Amino acid sequence: MTDIDVSVAAKVAEYLVAPVGRRCGYVIFTDSYVGQLREELEKLHEVRVGVQRSVNDAENNMMDIRLEVNRWKNDAENSADEARGVLNNDRRANKTCFCGWLPNPKERYCLGRDARKTAQAIQALIPQGNFERVYYERAPPGHVPSASDVNLSADDGGDTITDSRASIFQDIVEALDGEKQKVIGVYGPGGVGKTTLLEEVEKKLKKEGRPFRMIVKAKVSQTPDLNKIQDDIAYFFGLKLKDEPSEVRRRDLLCQRLQKDPSEKILIILDDLWKELDLREVGIPSGDESKGCKLLLTSRFKNVLEQMKCDTPIFHLEGLKYDEAFRLFEKTVGDRLKEDEELKAIAPKVVKKLAGLPLLIISVACSLKDRNVDAWRIALKKIDLSKMETIVKLSYDHLKSEDTKTLFLLCGLIGGTIQVEILLVLGMGLGLFEEFGTTIQDSRAGLNAMLNELRSVWLLLDGGDDKNNVTIHDLYSEVVTSTPFGGQNSLMMNSNYGSWPKEKLEKCWAICQVHVGRDRLDKLMKCQFANLKILMLSQPPNWYRIPEHLRDMGDHLGLLDFTCMKELQVLYLCSMRITSLHSSIRILGNLQSLYLESCNVEDVAILGNLKALQILSFARSKISRLPKKIQELTNLRLLNLSYCKLKIIKPDVLKCLTNLEELLMMGSFNQWMGKNEKPLELRNAGLAELRSMTKLNSLEISIRDPIVLLEVDDLPFENLTRFWINIGNIDRREFKGLKTMKIKLEAHDSILSKTWIQKTLQKTQYLCLDGLGEFEKAHKLCIQGFPELKHLDIQNSPSMKYVASSSNSAFTILESLFLNNLINLEKICHHHITADCFSKLKDVIVNNCNRLKYLWCLSQRQNFVQLEKIEVWNCGSVRAIARKDIVSTNYKVELPYLHHLHLVGLPNMTTFCTRAEMTSEGAPIQ
Repeated sequence: MTDIDVSVAAKVAEYLVAPVGRRCGYVIFTDSYVGQLREELEKLHEVRVGVQRSVNDAENNMMDIRLEVNRWKNDAENSADEARGVLNNDRRANKTCFCGWLPNPKERYCLGRDARKTAQAIQALIPQGNFERVYYERAPPGHVPSASDVNLSADDGGDTITDSRASIFQDIVEALDGEKQKVIGVYGPGGVGKTTLLEEVEKKLKKEGRPFRMIVKAKVSQTPDLNKIQDDIAYFFGLKLKDEPSEVRRRDLLCQRLQKDPSEKILIILDDLWKELDLREVGIPSGDESKGCKLLLTSRFKNVLEQMKCDTPIFHLEGLKYDEAFRLFEKTVGDRLKEDEELKAIAPKVVKKLAGLPLLIISVACSLKDRNVDAWRIALKKIDLSKMETIVKLSYDHLKSEDTKTLFLLCGLIGGTIQVEILLVLGMGLGLFEEFGTTIQDSRAGLNAMLNELRSVWLLLDGGDDKNNVTIHDLYSEVVTSTPFGGQNSLMMNSNYGSWPKEKLEKCWAICQVHVGRDRLDKLMKCQFANLKILMLSQPPNWYRIPEHLRDMGDHLGLLDFTCMKELQVLYLCSMRITSLHSSIRILGNLQSLYLESCNVEDVAILGNLKALQILSFARSKISRLPKKIQELTNLRLLNLSYCKLKIIKPDVLKCLTNLEELLMMGSFNQWMGKNEKPLELRNAGLAELRSMTKLNSLEISIRDPIVLLEVDDLPFENLTRFWINIGNIDRREFKGLKTMKIKLEAHDSILSKTWIQKTLQKTQYLCLDGLGEFEKAHKLCIQGFPELKHLDIQNSPSMKYVASSSNSAFTILESLFLNNLINLEKICHHHITADCFSKLKDVIVNNCNRLKYLWCLSQRQNFVQLEKIEVWNCGSVRAIARKDIVSTNYKVELPYLHHLHLVGLPNMTTFCTRAEMTSEGAPIQ
């Protein structure tokens, strides 16, 4: 009995004493609990920053963010706000009682309790933020969506498959669907349409959703690049091989992915084989190991496909039948052929000479369609299929200017898919665009005009929606680099041609070597290049990840000797292993364009001797400082410092570059110096130096500290036509290629009154505003309107009450609207807006706007009819998406294009459309 009494007493004491002790602890250990809360808040901040960066990266790659990530972000933000509220009230601990003799125990108790509980909540929250992945996995590019099981013969292959090719198209599809053939081959001459045929086969297989679950492909070409082939195939699986330095590991990883699931049917398309390819070296299983994989190969040569052990029959793609070829020619030339009797007589003879090759038929037809009868007769005499250059030269001679012809030769020199920006650098270095004007903007316009002309005669292939690249058929590239189009002293050499004698090399005016090795480089540097104008050398982009024992060369510095290249006008070095530049570079007095991309060069002071230089790029190189000597390059018109590790720009360097038209610094230097911030010898460049750049029309710049803008008078940026400006280092979503302004004001709203800021905003296509302090200033900007704005992102701006009102006509072409953490936002539209406001809006994403009750009124529904995506997160006051108002007579909500709707964390939402709220007098609340 005594034991029972003791046990009961102990239990009673436990329930009575423990809570008392805990409460006393709140009073006694208040300071300790507050300190702990500060530490936990700092830890939470670090985790939040990491999560937000992961979210930004995912959004920039168009990935959907996981719901639990957004929930955690909201919980973390609420906890951080609560913690800051507790810490802001820590003065309570200093309150006293008994005439100041003792600290007030009640205040210390409340503070200690709140600090302890909030710290415990944050402690529990922090590990939840360790997300392995913040986004939903997207289906890899090679994934074939499933479809209803239909007959594979239902589709004829589209408009590009003529009657004579329908059977071979169908035979290939049936071979792929059957079980007998594992390796299927197609051969035929260059330009006959092998790649086009395979594209149609791929379209059909994807449309039917069978029999393959994955379709992957790679172009092999005349000089196979094992790494590129592996990377191309890996891309379609979503497999990341680019950062893997070991060749053996790359091969094994790819092979393991291909063999991962024996039941998974995979089609591997390898286009344009010139010789036998070792599949095992690539990582492609063959024979019994191939399991669910099938291969579809193309080559110009049947024996290559036989060496690849293609199953029989190997399909031979021949030229178009005469009547098909003539119809294609006639369609390309147009009605003129039907109206002119003389052309009618010549046309069949021209078509017969083109051997049914679609590429040549279209190219020649494009060249002749606007020319007179005499030109047709001359063309008929010149065309000789055994000499392919005669056909290419027919289109080449038809080009309007010598500069356009040179541009075509440059495309042939590089080959394949080419960045338009590289062609600008090469062309400006040779002075190809001078007839179009004196500015770089004029040169870009001229380049586009020339490229359009080359596309019009099919010397370049149409890139579709890709405006940043152009493609040249390998047939044309071969002809251009094997034939001296301008005479014997106009040779060009690229990587497709092996060992040329020294005498032939020395006649070259342009050389492009991809993956250049020590032996080839050493041979080049021993030549006397009297006419060399362009030198392009590159190594694989990830060469620095390759172990030393696998590399064929060390630093390139000792090999790059320019002594015998005094006429050089363009030097392009990509991924070359040079820590500094060879002293002989100072003799290149005619050098106009110097491009050092992804090089580990550090000391560039010697470039100050190249006084004629107009274009200088260090894009993605390891340069960390821009030395004083660069200020001597007063003819410089384009300076590209994008994604460098640039930390120091010596004072007055930029000030001297008065002829700069383009300054590109995205992802690079942002440490602009304020007034008297450091001693002169330790100072960096200041923004005031940019005031001398009165010719600037393209700018990419980051300004870490907004306050330095207030120390500088207006900058000469009013004439910018292309820009990316980030004030305050905002890490948010990107819209590539759009004129972008990101502004984090941090209580410096007067920045918005800068003339250049206001004028630039009128041209902005993507605007991100963070930390707006004065709503009236923001509203005045809206009244002026944003005639070019396509995307608007506003966050962390408690002064914002609404976005658009009846007093402005802004946002007429706005496509997306992002509103985040606008705690006083009451509505998106204030009163009645104009009919065209938001009329192009497709996406609306709203997060953590706790005073917002609805998105729009029914009377405004026509403004939002184009919406495709709506997301509303963590808005505690939202009751509905739309609200009926007194003007509304039709209560129907129609969003015909809406396909994405996410509504999360909306505890008060009960309906999609709610009634209008009324005042006490019975009037609707606006």
